[in-house]
Amino acid sequence: MTAQTAQTAQTAQTARPHSAGGTPAAARRTVLLTGASGVVGSALLGRLRDLDIVCLVHRAQVSGPNVSAVPGDVAEPMLGLAGQAYTELAARVDAVIHCAAVTAFNRADGSLETVNVAGTQHVAAFAAAADAVLYHVSTAFVDIAAGSGPGRAAAGYALSKRAAEQAVRSSGAAHVILRPSVIIGDSATGEIAAFQGLYKVAAGILAGTAPVIPFGPAWPIDFVPVDVVADAIACVMENRVREGEFWISAGEKALRLDEAVAVVTEFARGLGADVAMPRFVPPDTFDRLPGRVFLAALPAKVRGNAVRMRELFTTYLQSGEVKPSSLDQLTALGARPLPDQRGSLRNSLRYWAAQKGYAVPEAGQADTASRVAAPAGPRWMRRGVPAASGAVSSPLPALLLSLGVRLLPRPRTTQRRRPGADVVPTAGR
Repeated sequence: MTAQTAQTAQTAQTARPHSAGGTPAAARRTVLLTGASGVVGSALLGRLRDLDIVCLVHRAQVSGPNVSAVPGDVAEPMLGLAGQAYTELAARVDAVIHCAAVTAFNRADGSLETVNVAGTQHVAAFAAAADAVLYHVSTAFVDIAAGSGPGRAAAGYALSKRAAEQAVRSSGAAHVILRPSVIIGDSATGEIAAFQGLYKVAAGILAGTAPVIPFGPAWPIDFVPVDVVADAIACVMENRVREGEFWISAGEKALRLDEAVAVVTEFARGLGADVAMPRFVPPDTFDRLPGRVFLAALPAKVRGNAVRMRELFTTYLQSGEVKPSSLDQLTALGARPLPDQRGSLRNSLRYWAAQKGYAVPEAGQADTASRVAAPAGPRWMRRGVPAASGAVSSPLPALLLSLGVRLLPRPRTTQRRRPGADVVPTAGR
């Protein structure tokens, strides 16, 4: 046993001021929140009411009513705190909401294990020391299989969250596991702390670099607005639930992939972008194509998007699987029901486009003449399948044309780039 581990164990024996049943119902609660600057954590700061929030902050600063900050790091034993500070914090806290995580799907620098796995172990040890209920924010994709084919690079995040759940279960702390699906912006405003996942696909469609989507159009694409996620977590905590697992996902209410892509395409046209509905190619068909020749023939951005989408969605769409959902159970606890999926997606797209510098019409304004304000550069994007003008002599161009891809020259390097793929940051450490 290391000195740090021994000190943590000793603290766990001394910092237990609360009764086993928690604080009395009338007492004002104090909650430790990790990842307060991330997507879920920042939404929770606006949702949690009638309690004191202590945020463990590593780099980003946070503020708000009844919010205080303690410098620390989940990746360090005892959260990076000195012994006395650790003990004093444990004496104050009634509940812990653990949101801090690295959310990049394919990080290979060890941070997935350091933050997501070891960090969760440290947070769970603190919850046990404080005799506080741990509300652990996991992911709805913990059950994925990491094979050797497409998708293996994107599986690292989900595998780290699976290991984190096991760390919670073995910690001895009272705990609730919450599994949100893909998270988009606020259902009404579209606001979100960081652009992840689906926004990359939207950027590709808008920029004309995603003419081919290598998945079946009928596959469900499960996403949930961030305000719904925050409200569900808050309701579980406010109801003093001390055990169980909740899937914060759309489940049977999820849109089909082609329905979601149609919303994105329609939105792009409303901005004045000249886009066609991408072609859907089943994964097995896509994999049977003459891979290297096919990809090499595509413009660089199109090729990169096809590879990234294949990696990401092979893992996280899971071949048409419908996710479990606890929304009915959460609604019974007082959480808000799932809003209209199309409307929520449109609002998220509007917020994303405004943040990226596009001239976005007012909500409900059918101004298809509105033009993109910020992006510049050639319109080298594909616009549907061109009219036939004779036999196509080469089988590869014929294949590409059948997928709606026109091989045009790449843009000059001296031209300005369009707003493109978003960098997924480390969430809320």
